[in-house]
Amino acid sequence: MGVVANLVRVFMTWFLAYVVFVGLILVLGHGLLARAIGQAAARRNMSYVMPWMVVGFAIAFTTFLITPLRQTGWSFFYLTYVIGSGLWLLSWPWRKRRAGSLLLNAGRIWHHRVLFSVGVLEVVIAAIITWITWVAMTDFVDISSTVVQLSLKITFWWMVALFILSLGLNKLELREDGLCFLYTVIPWRRMKSYTWEATHPNTLTIRIEPPRFLCLPNSMSIRVPEAHRGAIDQIIQTHIPIGTADSLALS
Repeated sequence: MGVVANLVRVFMTWFLAYVVFVGLILVLGHGLLARAIGQAAARRNMSYVMPWMVVGFAIAFTTFLITPLRQTGWSFFYLTYVIGSGLWLLSWPWRKRRAGSLLLNAGRIWHHRVLFSVGVLEVVIAAIITWITWVAMTDFVDISSTVVQLSLKITFWWMVALFILSLGLNKLELREDGLCFLYTVIPWRRMKSYTWEATHPNTLTIRIEPPRFLCLPNSMSIRVPEAHRGAIDQIIQTHIPIGTADSLALS
């Protein structure tokens, strides 16, 4: 019973710390978004984050309870993420070319700069985890049985940092067959309507059908540079039927 009680106490401490940390991230993130793109658009964009927070909690919960029992399965997760993220980044030039010729390069916008800052922070986190893991490796008697998993763990965190930094270095581009944003091509045919936020005229909100991912909202808001707003609006009007700008209905 003592072991179980201690495990429950450790878990509750960890759980409360996680909730506080996530709560602070959500509050700060919403405040930052609201200031940049407006309250309504911030609420919609934050709704994208919530499902991933749940996924993050599930992964962290699994790490706490199951990892010691399923080392092979956890190593598979690390390897899958590293390979998947690497292929996603490496395939970008090909996917971008498939989107057709370039119509407008809006450069690195506000979203990219924020992500780059997060990526820099993630580099620091990856470095700390690397150091802690390296120190922990010296405590294992049979290091050969753990070196693969620990190496994959270190690679995983550095890939997370690389991926976020890459997102921050990406650019907003409007191409012949779609909009390129954060290593994703959104075809014009999936953009059913758009609008410019009344309180933040440089914030473009588009409705996408079907949504980019299951269980996620069917809209996204992008803060575009004021210098490119007119050109972006003109391009969008040629690809989305006239009149949809005033008929945007977002939940």
